[in-house]
Amino acid sequence: TRIIKQKGKKMKIKPMIFDIEQLKIKASQKDKLAHYLIARSYDSEENGLPKDLKKAVEWYTKGYLLDDAKCTYGLGACYYFGDGVNKDEKQAYQLFIKAYKNLLQEIEETKENKKIQAFSKFCLGAYYYFGLGDVQKDERMAFQLIYECAQEGHIAAIYDLGANFFYYGVGTEKNLELSQYYLQMAANTGLPRALKKLKEYQYEYENIRR
Repeated sequence: TRIIKQKGKKMKIKPMIFDIEQLKIKASQKDKLAHYLIARSYDSEENGLPKDLKKAVEWYTKGYLLDDAKCTYGLGACYYFGDGVNKDEKQAYQLFIKAYKNLLQEIEETKENKKIQAFSKFCLGAYYYFGLGDVQKDERMAFQLIYECAQEGHIAAIYDLGANFFYYGVGTEKNLELSQYYLQMAANTGLPRALKKLKEYQYEYENIRR
């Protein structure tokens, strides 16, 4: 059953969760996506891994050397925010520029597999959200891309819809009911930052006018 709520649709979504040991086996076979997923897991405490920014940089770098667009973007983000490395906006800019065209190519090449495509599309969403590289900041475009990724089960996208886009009304109308819906979905996977945000937003959620 579907409950239609403005742009947000409460659809049955199966969050994508990965086995790290299986990813490491794939990474040893030079699987690019596996490198990115391991790096992201260390970066954002996903798939049961502890936060370790140094290891995240290590895995993004390995993927970058395989010319993976997502890892190139991820490494750029580390330099941009100073996560696990010394902040270097010039280096970040160069990496963002290098990754951008390749991300667009990946999105085109994986259009028949929306779940795989979601990982490249999520990175592109960050370009529009922050205004990275030469991309103009566009919150509506960022929301559209992240929303599409969430519908495919992309954990971070599900979290971002709840904790940010619907909660604050970024690129869409503010909707606390949908914010709670997506944040709870992310929390149900055990995502630490989602559990933390649920507690933080609890008072507001309890006072939603129904």
